[in-house]
Amino acid sequence: MENQIHTDLRYNVYIDSIKDEASKKLIIMFLANVIKHIQLEDIISGISSLPFKVVNAVTEETAVKLQERLGVRGAVVRLVQLVPGNVQNTGTQNLSFTVLQAESTQTASSAPHNDKNDTSVQPGVQTGKQEAQPKPHFLKRMWHSWVDVMFNAQEFFKGIDEEKQLHFPVIFALVWGTIALMLNMPTVLYTQQTYLKFLAGTMPEQLTLPVSTYASILFIAPFFLFITLFIMAGIYHLGALLVGAKGGFGSTLKVITYSTGAMVLEVIPFLGIPLFWFYTLYLYTVGFRELHKVSTARAFVISILPLIVLFLFIFIMAAIIIFGFGMSFLRQFRPQIPGIPI
Repeated sequence: MENQIHTDLRYNVYIDSIKDEASKKLIIMFLANVIKHIQLEDIISGISSLPFKVVNAVTEETAVKLQERLGVRGAVVRLVQLVPGNVQNTGTQNLSFTVLQAESTQTASSAPHNDKNDTSVQPGVQTGKQEAQPKPHFLKRMWHSWVDVMFNAQEFFKGIDEEKQLHFPVIFALVWGTIALMLNMPTVLYTQQTYLKFLAGTMPEQLTLPVSTYASILFIAPFFLFITLFIMAGIYHLGALLVGAKGGFGSTLKVITYSTGAMVLEVIPFLGIPLFWFYTLYLYTVGFRELHKVSTARAFVISILPLIVLFLFIFIMAAIIIFGFGMSFLRQFRPQIPGIPI
């Protein structure tokens, strides 16, 4: 019997307060993505007159997940447990579906909620405000950001602020870029040794890298990565401006920095490099689309435009060299071949 009651538990989820305006924007974007059938104007109105009931009668798993996601974005979230016998079975609900129920704008903008007037609160259950959730630990935030970029890129780029807090994306790129380079070194060495064995028939004796090599990467890589990030962001932002992108340089920089997490794919022998390039192209396309508010086609153009320009530059330079070499060759035979206009 207890198992059945636990299974049927439902919760209302309230936002009681929000840290600042930047957090409010993140929360609005998150709720607009999760609660599909509520208009953006209704969410903004509800957030502007807290407390705001986010969802009604959801499962404990969904409520806790919402509390965690909203807390990370700067909200103080309160869960109100409903009496199991008075709650209609609303079926399984989670963040990936649009069946989450939310209060209307009129209810959201009403007077502050009073738990004493809520007859659905189970006696003996504490329904006071939750303590303000501490900011996630730096390493935990670094890990979760990488997981979201690699496995849920679209939702991740939708949920990040466009222009503010550029320090964390840059640090993210420096940390994961350096980690990737250190992890990839044995793979690069193994690949080189395998090719040498295939070509020469013998495997080199040195199968490991000295500690000094890793120490050099640890101290030098962040410096070169930092410079490379801003150069790449400048090049790609020029492409973004050419296709009519709406975001600023900060948006472009965030796409470049967070996409650096894909460098870890290079640790896979032989297939790692092509996987890295193709997945980075995907991350660029999704990131530019969400942060620059352009179509997928335009975002893809932004992603490949620098490569197209690079290939055109190489082609033009090669054509100039070949043409110059050909003209020099013909000049040698000018006395023997009359009529050559050179």
